[in-house]
Order: sequence, then C-alpha cells, then structure tokens
Amino acid sequence: SINSTINESAYVFVYNLTTNISIGNVDDVNITRYWVYGGDENIRNLILYMDNKFYGGNESIEPPIPPERRVNLTIISASDYIVSGISKVVQQDQIINDTMNVKTYLALSYPNVTLPDDLDLSNEDVIFINHISQPAVEKLVYTIDKAKGNGAYVITTQFVDVYNFSNVNITNHPYISQYIDNPCQENYRRLLMYLGTQFCGLNGEIEQPIFIPNFAIYHPDSDIIFEDIDEYLDWYRNNTGAHRYDPEKPTIGIVFYKSHYVKHDSRVEDLLIRKIEGKDVNVIPVFCSHQYNFKDFFMKDGTTIADSIITCNYRMNWTNFTQGVKDAELINVPWLQGINLYHTTPDEWNTTVYGVPSYMYPYEIAQAEMDGIIEPIVIGGKVEDEEGNKYYKPIDYQIEWRVDRAIAWAKLHHKDNAEKKIVITFYSEGGGKANPGADIDYYLDVPASLENLLNAMKDRGYNVGTEPLPNKTEIAKLIQEASNVGTWAPGVLEERVNSGSVILIPESKYLEWFNELPQDKQKDVVERFGTPPGEIMVYENETGKYIVIPKIQFGNILILPHPTWGFLQNDTTLYHDGAIPPHHEYIAFYFWINREYHADAMLTFFTQISLTPGKIIGLSRYDWGGILLQDMPHIHPLKVDMDSGLRNKRRANAVIVDYITPPIVTSGLYENLTMLQEKISLYNTAGNEMLKKKYKDEIIDYCRNLSIDHDLDVNLSEKASNTTAFEGFLLQLSGHLEELKGECIPYGSHILGEPPAGEQLVAMVKSMLGDDFETHVSTVNSSENTTTLLLTECLLNNLTPREAQNNILGLVTDEITDDLNLAIDYANRIDACKIEISRILDALEGKYIPPGPGDCDPVRNPNVLPTGRNTYSFDERVIPTKAAWEIGVNLTDQLLAQYLEKNGAYPRKIAFVLWSSETSRHQGVMESEILYLLGVKPVWNKRGRVNNVELIPSDELGRPRIDVLIVTSGTYRQMWQEKIKLIDRAVRLAVQDKGTEYPNYVKENSELIKSQLMAAGYNEYLAETLSMARIFSEAIGTTTPNLQFAIPASNTWENDTKLADLYISRESYIYGENTWGEFHLPDLFKDNLRDVKFGVFSRSSNNYGVLDHPMVASYFGGLALAVRSLTGDTPNMYINNLREQNNPRLETLSYFLNCELRTRYFNPRWIEGMMEHGYDGTRYMAQFTEDLWMWDVTT
Repeated sequence: SINSTINESAYVFVYNLTTNISIGNVDDVNITRYWVYGGDENIRNLILYMDNKFYGGNESIEPPIPPERRVNLTIISASDYIVSGISKVVQQDQIINDTMNVKTYLALSYPNVTLPDDLDLSNEDVIFINHISQPAVEKLVYTIDKAKGNGAYVITTQFVDVYNFSNVNITNHPYISQYIDNPCQENYRRLLMYLGTQFCGLNGEIEQPIFIPNFAIYHPDSDIIFEDIDEYLDWYRNNTGAHRYDPEKPTIGIVFYKSHYVKHDSRVEDLLIRKIEGKDVNVIPVFCSHQYNFKDFFMKDGTTIADSIITCNYRMNWTNFTQGVKDAELINVPWLQGINLYHTTPDEWNTTVYGVPSYMYPYEIAQAEMDGIIEPIVIGGKVEDEEGNKYYKPIDYQIEWRVDRAIAWAKLHHKDNAEKKIVITFYSEGGGKANPGADIDYYLDVPASLENLLNAMKDRGYNVGTEPLPNKTEIAKLIQEASNVGTWAPGVLEERVNSGSVILIPESKYLEWFNELPQDKQKDVVERFGTPPGEIMVYENETGKYIVIPKIQFGNILILPHPTWGFLQNDTTLYHDGAIPPHHEYIAFYFWINREYHADAMLTFFTQISLTPGKIIGLSRYDWGGILLQDMPHIHPLKVDMDSGLRNKRRANAVIVDYITPPIVTSGLYENLTMLQEKISLYNTAGNEMLKKKYKDEIIDYCRNLSIDHDLDVNLSEKASNTTAFEGFLLQLSGHLEELKGECIPYGSHILGEPPAGEQLVAMVKSMLGDDFETHVSTVNSSENTTTLLLTECLLNNLTPREAQNNILGLVTDEITDDLNLAIDYANRIDACKIEISRILDALEGKYIPPGPGDCDPVRNPNVLPTGRNTYSFDERVIPTKAAWEIGVNLTDQLLAQYLEKNGAYPRKIAFVLWSSETSRHQGVMESEILYLLGVKPVWNKRGRVNNVELIPSDELGRPRIDVLIVTSGTYRQMWQEKIKLIDRAVRLAVQDKGTEYPNYVKENSELIKSQLMAAGYNEYLAETLSMARIFSEAIGTTTPNLQFAIPASNTWENDTKLADLYISRESYIYGENTWGEFHLPDLFKDNLRDVKFGVFSRSSNNYGVLDHPMVASYFGGLALAVRSLTGDTPNMYINNLREQNNPRLETLSYFLNCELRTRYFNPRWIEGMMEHGYDGTRYMAQFTEDLWMWDVTT
C-alpha cells in the first residue's frame, strides 16, 4: 500500500525494514551515519542534510558526530580467516570505527595458546567466541566470568561451551550463526552491526545474511557454482576448458571447506583439479560446511559416479558422525586425505622431520581415521602475502602424488578383476627358510589364509591361472622354497635361480632406477650397503649381476617374500646406531613391482615400509616410503589388538583390514599342576593327621619338582616345618594355581575368514564374559564345567537361554539369562568376522572399508568385533585417563612399599620402557606411574583431556620425588609425541621444585649430572638443559635397539659387553619438549642408567606375553643388560600385569615369565593349538626358544 502511494519523483528514505519490504530508492552513507550515530544534534542535521541535498537547501551543517561512548566488542576465534576478515572490516568501515571499539583475538590452542596472558575483558559490552579449543577456553574462564558480572553479553558458537560462557540464547538470534556460516566481508560487517544494535542500543540496521550454499560443486572454469549434479555434468560435458566430462573415464571427487571458496583461497583445490584433468580424468569438486550430503553429488540415480574421493576435510559429517560413515558405505569408494597445514609453510614442512605437526593429530589424523579416511598426505601449507593475507599454498609435488594415488585407487575401482595384477608379500626375515609367513606377533597362519584368499579371488573373477590352486600344506612348502636367502648362502641362492621361480633384475636396469633417486638418498644407501647392486640377494654368472626376487605366481597374482631389513649383511650395518635406509634389493623390489610388473595393488602380510626413514606422520613423496610405494594402493591385514595399525596407516599409506585374534581361551591346569591342586583338596578334607602329613609331603615334593617355590619366592623347608606357616602357604599356592588355571592364552594362530567355531567359540565367549558369568552360575551350581555346558547349549545347540538353563540347571535366573543373551551377541559378532577376506577383496576393488575400534583384544573390549574393518585408535589427548591415573598411583604405591619394606629406603631412580601398543591399550597407566613417581599429576580439562601437569605438594605426596629414566620404542616416539613432551615437562617441573620437606632425587641427580657436563666442557645453559633429560630412544628414522638381530648373530659377539654397548649407543638420543633427537649422548645415557634400581614394563593384552616376540627382550631385557654392564648388577625387573581391567597387579619379571611358561609353552593345550596349524605352529615354538635365549643373555 505504501508503494502505491509514492509519487514517481519522490525520494524514499528507509532504514531497518524487514527483509521482504523493498521501497527505498536513496542510499547515502551520510544519512546512515547521522541516523546510526543518533542524538538530537545528529537528527537535526540529518533533516537539514536531506533538505540541502534533495530540495535545494543551503543550510550550514556539521558532519555526523560519532557517539561519545563507543560499544566495546571483542571477537575471539581460532579461525584466522574470521579474525582477519573482521579486522579488515573494522579498518575499512567508518561507521563501525566511529561507533564500536572492536578487538579481535586469534585463539589457537596448539602448540601453545595464543591468547595474551593478561587478557582483560571485564569492560566489554559484547564478547563473541567462535570455534576455539579447550586450552583456549580454559584461559578465558576468569576474565569471562568477570565480564559477565559487569553485564557483558557473551555469545558462543561452533564449540562445546563446557563452562557455560554464553548468556545469550543463540537460537533466538539465528542471523549470528548464518553470518559466520557464510563468511565474507559483508557478512562480517553485518554481524558487527547486528551485535551493536541488538545488544548495545545502536541505531544500526539489521540486515539479512548473504547466503552462500553450504554444499555445492565448484569448478574454476565456471562462473557459477552448481547445487545439482545433473546441471554440473551438463555444463562439464560442454566445458570449453581443458577437459570435458567423459563417463567412460575414471572420476575423482574432491571435498573441501566452504570457507576456502568464500575466501577465494582455493589455490590448493584449483591445482588438484588441474592435475586430475591433466591426466585425462574427470573431477567433481564439492565444497561444504559442517553438515554434508555427499550422496547428492557423488551418486546419480542410485549409482556411484566417483571412483575415489580426495577430501581436504577430516570428518565426513560434523553434525552426525555415524551418518557420515553410512553415507561413505553407500558411496563405497576410498576417501583419501589431502592435508592443509594450519600454521606451517611448505618450506617449513619440507625441512621438518615431523610431517604433520603433532597439534594437528587429534583433528586431521585421529578423527579422519575414525571416519575411515585413508592416506594422510600433506598437499598445502599456510603462507602470508605482502599485505598480510594468509592463504594455503599448494605443494606441487605432493599434490601430484596425491592425485596419482587417487587415480590408482580409481582405476582399481574401475578395472575388471580379471585384468588386475596383485602382489602379495609375506614375512621372510633373517635370510633363512625356517620362518616365512607373517611376523610372529601377527598370530596369522599365512599358508592357510592364502589358501582361503586365492580361492576367494578365483570366485571374484581374478586371473589365478589354470592349474589347481594349492592347499595350505603345499603353500607352506612353496613359501619356504621362496624365502629370502642370506649373503652367507650363495649356493642356496644359485639353486633358487636354477629352479626358475625367480625374478631376475639385471644390474643395468637397477642402475637406471637407482640413478633416479635423489642424490642424498643414493649417498645414504651406498654408505650403508655399498655400490649398487650391493650383496643382498645378488646372483652373478657369466652374463653379469642380477638382483634376485623369489616368486610364487598364480596367473596375475604374484606372491613374494618381502625384502629383509638388511641388518645381517655385515657387522657395520648390524651395530650401526643411526637410521638405516632400504638396501639395494629392497629398492629394486618396489621399483620392479611398479615399473616392470605394473601391479595394480599390493597386499602385505608383512612390510617394514612404515619403519623406513622419513617424516613421522604424513609422508613426503620423496621420503623412502613415498619413493618405494609410488602410486600403488596398499592393503594390510592386521590383528585387531595391534595398535590400530597406526604406523602402517600414517607412514605407509595402508588401508587396514583387521582380523580377529586367535581363540583366547583359559589355560586350565594339566599334568602335575592338576595333581598338585588335587593334593591340596585332599589335604584340606583329610581328618586324619597322618594322612594330612602324607599329603603335605606330597605337596612340598610337587612344588619342589615344579619349581613353584621359585615362582612364589618361598622357602619350602620353612613352610613344611610349621603347620601354621604351611597352611598359610596353601592359601597362597591355591590362589596361584587358580590364577594359572584362569589365565587367558591364545589357542593357535588365526586363519583369515575363519573365526573361532565349535569348542573354541565356546571357550572364547566364556573368556569374554569374564568372572561375572562364573560368579552368577556358581551361586546356583558350582560344578566344574557348568558354564561351558550352558554356553554349548546356547551357542552350538541353538537353545534359548531359558531352555539352556532348564536343561543344565533345572532353573532360570535373570542374571544368567542376561549373561547368555550377551554370549549369543558375542558369538554373532565373532561369526561376523567371516567377512575378513571379503573385505580384503573389497579393498582390492577400490571400495570403502568402514572404520572400527582397535587396540584391544576381544576379551578386554568386545566392541572391536566384528573385524574386517579399518581400525582407529582413540583421542590421545585423554591420556592418561583418570581411571589410568588411579591405577598408576596404586601400582606405584605397591612398588614403593615393596622396595621400602625390603631395603628400608626409597629407590632413587626407576626406569620404564614405553610401547605404543601398550599405551593404546592401558590408556596411560605407565605414564601415570612416571608422573606420580616424580610427584606430578596431570591436569584434565572439563572434557577429560590432559593439557598440562602440576606439582603435587610435598606434604600431600608424603615421600621423596623419585627420579625416572624412560626408554621409548621407536613407534611410541613417532605416535605419542605429545606424551613425551608432557613427561619431559613433568621432569623439569620436579627439578625446579623448591620444597625441602622430603628429598628430591630428580633435582639431586640433575644437579650432579649438570656438574659432570660442565666439567666435560658444556656451557652452563646447555648443561642445565641436558641434565634434566630423562627420555631416550633411537635416532630419528630408526625404531629398534637391534638386539633382536645381534643376539641371534652370535658369531658377531664374544660377550655381552658388545651387546650392551649396542643398546646404549642406539638408545642414547634425547627427546623432549625442546629437543627431538638432535643430541646423541651415550655418556649422558650411561649417567642416567647407573643409579637405576629397577625397571618396569607392561603387558595389557591377553594375546601377548614376553616370550612370543623378540622385541620385549630387546627393549626391556636390553635395559637390564645396559644397567648391568655399568654397575655389575642386573636391576630388579617388574611387569605391570594389566590384562584384567579390574585386577591390575605388579609382578616381578621372573614371576610373569614363569607363569607364561606354565600357561603357554609347557601347556599341552597351547601346544595342541599350535600343532593344529602344522608348519605355522612350529614357527611359534621356534620363536619361543630363541626369545628365551635372548632373555637369558640380557637378564
């Protein structure tokens, strides 16, 4: 109605009308300023100004007068584009400058919080906080509370407001989120005006946000974005640029942040697009905000049109993680990661060993893995132009590599199985034919698994040849005949060549490949392994030298022994303390697979690529891993309790397909142990004293013959001489036998696609149910096998829980019914593990492998089942968890109490060996012990994440601060950098404590070391810094102490001094908050070792002990060896037995090892399980004897 009354010549001034009314025809900034600044004088001048301008008036007027008091408004965000964008608006907009005092703060949390320490917001009118992490949140608590007390409005968006900062209901102000979700300069201006107007009484205009779609297709050749896939493809088919859409060719999807589009910061994405199209491949680039619906763009008419997807985001759906994974399963192609570094330039990344900075792990690495996103490859870094604008700069060769690998996956998805060439590698270390298969800690029966796999590949249409496929026995023989050969056996290598089942790579061809390597890489290889082609697997005849790779071939499926480490080539390599590059045959192996065989994918039952020198996480194309893998997709089966495959995922671009552990069953008693338990029962029930004496003598004899007195550290003669003492001993002995009887052990090894069934299924489910089930049943019927009978009825005979109870117990209880229903659920999960081989083949067809939790065996965490998934770990920021801290404190108190009782004083120093896989399982128990010994405790934020440490006051601690020494495995050092820095910070905090109530051994030892270093010529600053170093490991690029190679090579050492020197030299690199492997100081390591009183290691898996893999003896035994070489005495060694989550306990190494001998290696049940696997079972028996020898040497 207003419009209809307006004369055509009228001037219409409107301001702050609702958005659906448009009647104004005058836009004048001075009119706006008069109105917004307000006040009588400005309004009078406004009227005069309009009269002058539009009606010929000539009154003299003052310009708009800004208000005397400007609005105090603070913007805090971790998003630099928001902070910089708002800052530019403030600089450029006169009205905002005149009416508001706007302050902006970039609130990063990692590696350090960037907010000022003295930040004072108490006088602010409005505080807007956006998208910040917990450390930054905690720095704001005090000042926000003070500001709110003074009447400030606090608005929070895009983070979890655990401290309830906000006092504004954001749902009543939808424009605020919409301004932020559609980032551009104009929306930032409108946001500031909205905040000033709505909350501070400005006369500003509230304008509707400018909307940019949250989800659209972008292409640099198009002037528009596309919200419909059909519209995009129509345009793409007719694109006048370099590439047109061809549905017959592979298609790569790209996913990136909407903010990159709106900020015109798409250089990385543009280069990805150009590289993909330059290789004659289609591309669908999609930008998105926080809620995604990729099906709309990567599927058409219910069919997936993308063959692989490069995602620059680390979650698939921020608002619904589960839905994101479901959508990915529906699209069903690999999601490949392209990482932009938040605050690191390409040049900085290129020179650092870290790769992806550790502060990015929880986001770009861990959360991406939780969505099943694979291959973390850095493709861009943050730089700043001359005007101070920050943007992501592409790293050209990394983008090229990212694209090449995405295309390789796309071709795998696109290609017919019959045409694919697949390489499968198996373990063949040591250069002999006694151990081929899988690495011993994989507990995988490779011959039987290969039998299943080859038959499944035949069913899926792979070319596996025309001959009948071999069975597991025949495959076992084939892999032994195709093993690697040591340099000491040239005759055996010649026999392999004469057999014809080998690949021969001429020296000239290898030299072509070798000369392509960067000069520094060539130099490293020649320095360690001589001029090409070296000695390992090299055969020479009258025609020249050849690198030999044994092979087993079935059609297009090539089965090869993975190259050895090469440590056993010579003493120089074996006893070297630095990084070892791949040797010549290793390099030739991968180049031949890629360049000559043109493999479409590699399935590794074994590889050490993840252990080669290179960036810690996020490989460079020019790291060894990148050089060797090139563009070849990599699939790696992994046992579900093995550290989530972190190394292979992050350093070898592997897709993990996990498999279930062997059946985990209870050990039971056998032979003389059974007889001993029976004698105890007879003694307890005998009424005749003469009979009691007879049974007592027999019990003592059994204990002596079985060396039980050694296990329990008792004097049998003393126990036998006193009835009271003997009967007390019987209680201890009975508990020990029950512990042995109930100990969980692996039954054989695992065959892919064959989860436990029959009796093994019943036994494993019984182990998973734990003690509660036993307790519930024993209250009704305490007979020996009642629980097994109930489970058999339900799981094998398909009775309902009620039917099973009526059959076995004659009654029904709710508790047992619940237990049996849970047992059925567990059995179904176990049965679902049959999918393992199918999932491996899905990966080989370029399909998405859904994620699943890892790190634990099914007894500790049944949720790891079913297997056949791409495992992920948990948020490392929660370590140590509060539960782990309580356990660690309890175990430390036990340890100190035992030592104090025995020695009358506290130990001055305790050493620890930290392993990555162990920390993943126990979630920080060992780290908690270290901190508590130092008298330091973690500081958790409200989300349960550890962000600092603080001293425990001496009066609260009530004892000395105990010094520590930490040796970490190479994998721990790579995967848990922040924990190393946290412990280092704790040591330095303890050193600086000025308390005097109790001794401070950390400080005393540091002062002594400092004086020794200064005497050796170090300046005071460096001496003080190094004196507080307590964390030692190998050189960057190395991951083992090498004792596992050196000890079996007994021809290389005469006594253990040389072995101790090897351990000390390799483990004497220093790591901490301000140093990362730069210092190699064996003498400093020795100074720390000399006063070690005992060492501690942990075991938290029902699958692993200390005798089933050489690395435990190499690290933990090596620690004892090193201390003994310096002091003459082997320190006391302890194991934190953390297998039972509700019963953590501290045990001597001797006790733990003897229990392992009794429950596994001397146990007919364990032996039976291994014998069922034939050749593969013999490997575990052989490994046990070698590991036992290693323990004998080291301890």
